[in-house]
Amino acid sequence: MTTYPTVSVVIPLYNHERYIDATLDSVLAQTVPPTEIIVVDDGSQDNSSQRVAARAAQDPRIITWSHPNQGAHYTINTALLRSSSKYIAILNSDDCYYPQRIEACLQALERDPGADAVCSALTFLDDNGKPCRNKWYEESLAFYRQTNDLSLALINGNFLMTTSNLFIRRSVFNEVGYFANLRYAHDLDFFLRLIVHGRKITLLEQPLLHYRTHATNTISEGVLKVKLEWAAVVAFFAWQVGTERGWEYLDRLTEVTDRHNLTRLIFFFFKQFQQTPLSHITVDSWLSNDDFVKFMAGAVQ
Repeated sequence: MTTYPTVSVVIPLYNHERYIDATLDSVLAQTVPPTEIIVVDDGSQDNSSQRVAARAAQDPRIITWSHPNQGAHYTINTALLRSSSKYIAILNSDDCYYPQRIEACLQALERDPGADAVCSALTFLDDNGKPCRNKWYEESLAFYRQTNDLSLALINGNFLMTTSNLFIRRSVFNEVGYFANLRYAHDLDFFLRLIVHGRKITLLEQPLLHYRTHATNTISEGVLKVKLEWAAVVAFFAWQVGTERGWEYLDRLTEVTDRHNLTRLIFFFFKQFQQTPLSHITVDSWLSNDDFVKFMAGAVQ
């Protein structure tokens, strides 16, 4: 019998009673089974937690608990701190894995010791579980293939889409940190932070994740709120890389931010960074400045 490295699947759960069984089924159907499945309920107001508790009673690999609503970033971080495996796979409670996802991601990291994380291509499901297309994803992926620069492509459009697309060595979190206090862009920030820290992300062209689109997707809550966090993440990334990548790279970066009307917002974030003690600057430190938050709420458009 082949012995595989340990894998923890982390599932942040919030008001997904309708989808959580399919999500868990996709994990339990893996060709390489996970060592543990950690489901943390983020204060759901439906019967999500009860459904998971019933499943946990039947399978000791499922570890679950609830806490008052704190947001996806906090919930994922809580589960990560509880995890004990060599590898971590994240899966949002409305998405699903292809059966071979864990096996393919494990193989990619095991055969390349220099790789730190794996992401894959993905497909889309509608609210009823039917396959559907996503033109935005297709265009963002095409931009990456055209530029062949992962950071610029992610800034243009996060074609990795979601934390569900992250399979990673657990040790990386100890080196680059956990997810930031951002509601909409904590995934983009983490992907860019891996790049800043020189971590290698292996991209698999094989679709291994079903991303579910529905009316309650967090990203659909408010375009302006998403754009504000998008600008904050890009500003923090640009602030960190500075001129290390050369002026030509910064010029290309500005072309991308101009295309999305982000450059003006990024300038404001730079000014805010300048007024913050260097040791206190983080991608989410601006949230503690009420005057700046109020100003930016009016500036975003």
